[in-house]
Amino acid sequence: RVARSGEAYFSSRLEQSPQSVERQFATNVFGVFDVTRAVLPVMRAQRSGHVITISSLSGIIGIAGSPVYGATKFAVTGWSEGLGRELAPFGIHATCVHPGMFRTDFLDPTSVGHADVEIDDYAPFRAEQRAYLDASSHTQLGDPAKFGPAIVRLAALGTPPERWAAGSDTLASFTQRSRELADSATEWEELSRSTDIPQD
Repeated sequence: RVARSGEAYFSSRLEQSPQSVERQFATNVFGVFDVTRAVLPVMRAQRSGHVITISSLSGIIGIAGSPVYGATKFAVTGWSEGLGRELAPFGIHATCVHPGMFRTDFLDPTSVGHADVEIDDYAPFRAEQRAYLDASSHTQLGDPAKFGPAIVRLAALGTPPERWAAGSDTLASFTQRSRELADSATEWEELSRSTDIPQD
C-alpha cells in the first residue's frame, strides 16, 4: 500500500515508488526545515532558544529494509549538527534526538507502510521483516511516558548535547557506530591519506 505523509515506511529502496520516497522526505526532512525556519527569527531576536530535532536510531546506523526512512533521519541528523554550529553565536542550542524503539502504535498496520512496488527477489526478506515488525509492535523497550519528561530535562540544560540517544537500544547503537568508525579509520588510514596533495 502507499504510505501516507507522516507514517513510517519500511521496505527495500527498490520496492518503494518515487512518489512514496518524495512524500517521506517531504514530511521527515522538508517539514522539519520549514517548521524550524518559522521559529528561528524569534529565537535570534531574543538571542536564546533550543531547537530539538527528532531523528531516530535509524539516523545513526543504516538498517536493511528501511533505507529511505533511514536516509531521512540521517539527513536531519547532519542538518541539525550544522545548524547548531550556525546558531551558537546567537545563544541558540540545537540537539538531535535519536529515539530507539518506543512502545507506541508506530509499528501498527494503521501507521507503518510497506512495499508498494513488490519485487519477487525480495519476497523472503519482505516476509521476514514484516513478521519481525508485527512481533515487535507493542513489545518495544522504550516507555513513551518517560520520553516527554526526558525531553523537558534536555531542553533545560545550559549546555545540551549535539546528539542524544533516547533509550538503551540507541545508546548501544551510538557505541557500535563510534567503534565502527574508529576501526574503519585505522584499517584504511593509508588509503585515505594517499589522496592528499603532498605537503612541502
